[in-house]
Amino acid sequence: MLSLTNRAAVEAAINAAALDPALRDLLALRARQLEDDTEPDVELGDLAHFHAVEPGDGLKEVKGALGFAVDINFVDERCFGDPDFVPSWEWIEHHGGYFELAFVLTDGGLGHVLFVPDRQGIDQRLLDLCRSHMTPV
Repeated sequence: MLSLTNRAAVEAAINAAALDPALRDLLALRARQLEDDTEPDVELGDLAHFHAVEPGDGLKEVKGALGFAVDINFVDERCFGDPDFVPSWEWIEHHGGYFELAFVLTDGGLGHVLFVPDRQGIDQRLLDLCRSHMTPV
């Protein structure tokens, strides 16, 4: 799991040649959008923490990075697959090779953004969750 919790880490990832160019582009876009909408002295890490699932990561690693399970709702702990499951994210979008899940944690706007590669080698249950709940474009 790649976790980026401050501006320096996000910049390093955006400039890392070894990182998937599609992921670098998404990170750059979201960081720029967040910074354009806030005061200049606000640290990016006070607005969002970015996480990218890597091959071998599953729901356990996602929970470890975010601090909560994405496949269980907060209200009554119904699990993904239950017809009354209510997800905790604001939205899921599909960007070609990646799903993007946005979670708003505070009234001040702090949140997590989770990027899930849409490819083989990624936890199937996590991919099923994203595919079945993505926001239609």
